[in-house]
Amino acid sequence: MVRIFIVNILFFLLMLFVNYSVGMDVGDVANEQPALIQPASYAFSIWGLIYVLLFIWIIKGLFVHGEKKRLYKDTQVFIPVNFLLNSAWIITFTQEYIFLSTVVIFLLLFSLIILYRAVSRNESSGIMDRLPFSIYIGWVSVASIVNVFTGFARSDMTQFLGTGELAWTIIMLILLVVVAVLFTRLNRDIWYPLVFIWAYLATFIRSDEESLMWVILISIIILAINVLLQGISNWRRR
Repeated sequence: MVRIFIVNILFFLLMLFVNYSVGMDVGDVANEQPALIQPASYAFSIWGLIYVLLFIWIIKGLFVHGEKKRLYKDTQVFIPVNFLLNSAWIITFTQEYIFLSTVVIFLLLFSLIILYRAVSRNESSGIMDRLPFSIYIGWVSVASIVNVFTGFARSDMTQFLGTGELAWTIIMLILLVVVAVLFTRLNRDIWYPLVFIWAYLATFIRSDEESLMWVILISIIILAINVLLQGISNWRRR
């Protein structure tokens, strides 16, 4: 376990170095020609929470016993890969390689799906094992779509199949709500949709499109009800 811890912490520190050396430019790049779906700048502070939770999870790896060891062994490859992809996204996005950054962030999302499944399948995993990856995958789910729309906005491709950016934004926000609800019900995970609520609130604050604001508001209500119902269901199961 010591070897796994050393590898995880080294790649984690590398990711932090990249994020805090060039990551501050992400907001500047995104705000050059922002998409309608882009949240207000404060929403990106969730990365700090994600990194703190990941750090705690890595440290816990030094003290696990029994079946918990299997969790860290099952994730020992994709944790470093994920951290490298995280760093690669920061670099490609801040260097304004928007198309390449879109490819990277979807690879990042794919690695998170694998990690989330590995954690969820481990019978000994508790809330502090799932929480970092629930919030992480939730935010990257939203960020990947924002990245796509940022690419369209930067390329002046605001019309697609005869539909403008506003209509596509509304469609995508609705689809994301469906994804969040299904993910919540299938995984009994209330943390994943809470990230969507956080992102939608930040998008609502930044938006000045009335129709978009109504869609966001209704989406937040649906997500909140979804969280409440799943929370009640989880409590009854216990």
